[in-house]
Amino acid sequence: MKTKLLVLAFCLVSLTACHTPIDGPLAPGENYYLGTVSVLYEGEYFNNEDIKVLFSPEGDRASITLHRIRFVPKMPVRIDVTIPDIQLQEGVDGVFTFSCTNVIPLALGGKYPRYTVTDLKGSADAQRLSFSLNFGDYPTSFTGTLMQ
Repeated sequence: MKTKLLVLAFCLVSLTACHTPIDGPLAPGENYYLGTVSVLYEGEYFNNEDIKVLFSPEGDRASITLHRIRFVPKMPVRIDVTIPDIQLQEGVDGVFTFSCTNVIPLALGGKYPRYTVTDLKGSADAQRLSFSLNFGDYPTSFTGTLMQ
């Protein structure tokens, strides 16, 4: 019994000693970023500061979820919006680039074809996420840093 406990303890110590934090390329899996979403509305930019965005890469696809966003000043509530089925490419020096030409966003449990995402282009690395797109007729962009 004591031998099994010693072996288990040794294994646990070995595993934790070999763990090193990832400083280079974006780690696989989900990452949250905090930043500003800017929307061009009626000829002026409306800035949503301190917006949390979830970037979820999986294989050669990714999704982006904007949490508690209010796109325009007249919007009465904040909602979560997900952009699915984004094409992901690994670029140079650990920077991922991604894009999609035409995808219907998801919010409030359904699809919103009126605000179809077009011309999405962006990049992500271990510290920053940035992208631009059109939600229907509204040019929108995000720039943020990794949440610790």
